[in-house]
Amino acid sequence: MRYAEFKCLETERLILRKFREEDFEDYCGFSLGDPERDRMMGRSPLNTVEDVRMNFDWLKNKEERAYVLVLKENGRVIGNLTVYNRGYDAEEHPEIAHLKGFGLSFGISNQYKRQGLIYEAVSAVIDHLFEEENADYIAAGHFTYNIPSRELQKKLGFQPYFREHFDLFGEVVESMENILLKEDWETSRT
Repeated sequence: MRYAEFKCLETERLILRKFREEDFEDYCGFSLGDPERDRMMGRSPLNTVEDVRMNFDWLKNKEERAYVLVLKENGRVIGNLTVYNRGYDAEEHPEIAHLKGFGLSFGISNQYKRQGLIYEAVSAVIDHLFEEENADYIAAGHFTYNIPSRELQKKLGFQPYFREHFDLFGEVVESMENILLKEDWETSRT
């Protein structure tokens, strides 16, 4: 079922819009050869332009709701954010399985970290999902070693929901799934 899915969303300093081919150079600029970013995102290393191209094409062509973050000041792509439908198994998570939820995944260029830009982008998307698409909750996860993501999610009001361990490229990692309920978001805004 389709709701009021956004094609473009504007904040004070950013435009969030769908991926375009002309975004590749900027995307490559902050994605290529950044092993720490790859580790934080839990993806295969993007060590070559071909690796970045595969990742970029997947986001542009296969992820229905993948967006770039465009800095209004200079028109450059500085990050990306993906919205996806999120559901939980009724046996494992009966308290939330019947609710309508979305998940978020996001990242920003190292050059633009710690400027409040990703907070601005994610806040706008959360507002949209709760107000326009009638979400009951939003989920976001992070690896336990990804302190910036943990702190951002905490600042936005996400609460820990569950932890899981799994093998990621031969290393056992711990991931934290966090939930932001609509009523908690609304309360934090008053």
